[in-house]
Amino acid sequence: MREIAFNVVSSVDDLAQMPAPPLESDDMIVVQSWDADGRLLKSFPPGFDLPRQAATGFANFGAPSGQWRSYTWVLDDGTVQVSQRASVRQELALMAALPAIIIVLFLIPVSALLVRWLVGRILTPVDALTSQLMARKPDSTRQLATSDVPSEIAPLIQAMNKALERLAELLASQQRFVSNAAHQLRTPLTALRIQAGTLRHASNGEATTEILDDMDLALRKMSTLTNQLLTLARAETPVSIEAPQRVGLADALQEAMRGVAPLAESKSIRLDSIALPTGVVHAERQDLVAMFSNLLDNAIRYTPPGGQITVSARRAKEQEQIEIADTGPGISNELLERVCDPFVRGDHEQEGTGLGLSIVKALAARMGGRISLQNKPDRCGLVVRIELPLRPETHAP
Repeated sequence: MREIAFNVVSSVDDLAQMPAPPLESDDMIVVQSWDADGRLLKSFPPGFDLPRQAATGFANFGAPSGQWRSYTWVLDDGTVQVSQRASVRQELALMAALPAIIIVLFLIPVSALLVRWLVGRILTPVDALTSQLMARKPDSTRQLATSDVPSEIAPLIQAMNKALERLAELLASQQRFVSNAAHQLRTPLTALRIQAGTLRHASNGEATTEILDDMDLALRKMSTLTNQLLTLARAETPVSIEAPQRVGLADALQEAMRGVAPLAESKSIRLDSIALPTGVVHAERQDLVAMFSNLLDNAIRYTPPGGQITVSARRAKEQEQIEIADTGPGISNELLERVCDPFVRGDHEQEGTGLGLSIVKALAARMGGRISLQNKPDRCGLVVRIELPLRPETHAP
């Protein structure tokens, strides 16, 4: 309507003198003009006495002929007004919107079918993955198939395969552990059976005493092995959130040093501490003592008589580093990476179960720390380093 008002006339006089504009009768548009005094000059089509609006712009108004919508253009010499019946405008709006409504109504079922097809295509591999998992044996670690997998779920399957790979490594490690533990327990039991049979046929007291001593030694080895297996099993058990206590490293280390002092004295080994740790860690006290005791016992076992073991500590950022250095033969480079595995010993001629460093590694990991080993530059000893995260408190009480 505004365009009609602008295009039809540039002044009221022009409208009064011009013939009727070519308007569509179906549009029900009325063009009117008034002079400056408000007298109606002309109306196209004639016969409509619609009220003049006072200001330029759009307006809705009622008349005896019904509801109207108008655009009024106030000029210097009068007013031009273009009006259209409201019902006609609604019909025109409906006719303009009807094609869009039809298209939308057509697209709704088409879109539903398309979405269903896409969802089915995406979920089909998921259903296949579900079937794979349901059909697997409880101990199966076989990798999941990645063929014909949509790129959207490929990262999920890759992550699951990595988890299965880690699980396979864990199961293999547990199987090796059980096999080695069975072998370690079977050896002294076999020796005990042989010695018991020999004892039945012993003819004198000295032979009986010697056999009993051997049996006692075998029983002590079995007891040590059993205790270490229990300690390792406990160390590999996830710790409860409420379990860790506020424990000072120095107290636990000194307790462990007092415990191994008689063994060091029996081999004339000097046990020195250059600097004790001052930090406080999240841990159970018995775990800390067991970890330090196993480290010191291992160092004493492989240090020759008259040697020296040195304990030192230093702070590194939010960690406490404890080092235990001995003057033993060290460990070959081939064994350095495996010596913390269960039943692996640096020197098979030495007594021991091969569980000491495994226990230390598991206990350190239980506390959020780690263990590292390295030979001294001159290969005259081994340095074992334990790194443990500290509590917010920086010093032990």
